[in-house]
Amino acid sequence: MLRLGTRVRVGGQEALVVARTLAGVPRYDVRLNDGTVVKYALEADLEVADTDEAAAPPLRGRTPDGAWGGHGRA
Repeated sequence: MLRLGTRVRVGGQEALVVARTLAGVPRYDVRLNDGTVVKYALEADLEVADTDEAAAPPLRGRTPDGAWGGHGRA
């Protein structure tokens, strides 16, 4: 399962995972760089970008700068 905020490519275009379903086969909504949203894409249709781990926000806990979950609140 991909994390929210993961950078991916879909149809050769750069995108960001902005939503996902949790039941059954996971599907993802991804926002392309031009702002277009592709809804309900299968994980098989997405290619994780090489810089994914550095770019994706943490799921929980403190980040190195002391914020919780990467949302800026200390």
